Amino acid sequence: MKLYLLTFGLIAGFVLANAAVPGGGCSLSSDSCTSLFSGFPHVQSDLNKYTKQMLDKSFDFLLLSSVFDAYTLDRPGFEKLYRKISDKAWEDTIELIKYQSRRGASITLNKGNENSAAVRDVESLLQSNETSSLKLAIHYEKIMATEAHHIHKKISHAETGKHYDPDVAHYLDEKLIEYQSGTIRKLSGYITNLNDILNEASTKDLGVHLFDDYLDKVE
Repeated sequence: MKLYLLTFGLIAGFVLANAAVPGGGCSLSSDSCTSLFSGFPHVQSDLNKYTKQMLDKSFDFLLLSSVFDAYTLDRPGFEKLYRKISDKAWEDTIELIKYQSRRGASITLNKGNENSAAVRDVESLLQSNETSSLKLAIHYEKIMATEAHHIHKKISHAETGKHYDPDVAHYLDEKLIEYQSGTIRKLSGYITNLNDILNEASTKDLGVHLFDDYLDKVE
């Protein structure tokens, strides 16, 4: 008898809890029994678009790394740096797809170019040198980071809290935003160091070679 009352009480409590949370209900007469809940639907399309942008980023930096391979500029350090960024973007794309699937979303990656970074000009990528490639890389990272911050804001208390979703916020913080700020800081330092090297006219060729050797060791 006690077990029956306990079971009945738990079921009744569960039903009341679902009724109290907007969008959290699940009835036999509706199709709401999915893993979509909380503020996720508010940023679902943004995350889908961002996933496509991250995939584009992976291909763009893979192409950029080829500019510095042994058959072109022969800068193994720069090649390694951009290949590493490409690989990370590829991993982030996979993780974004997995996360959205876990939250009940379907992902579409076959749409047209939606890359807000606007670095899809293949010709400009292929004509990059050491300095211009670093500037392009930090520009790309800043735009991707700004977009991640925009999505974060839409599901945080900063946006009135109406669509608050701490799970999405935590995912963005841990998987994307922290890495992006560190990468931007690193690339900024590389640009400063390379500019200092190039300002020494008599030793800049040797300096660039040594800088590339340094990248090959630390990346």
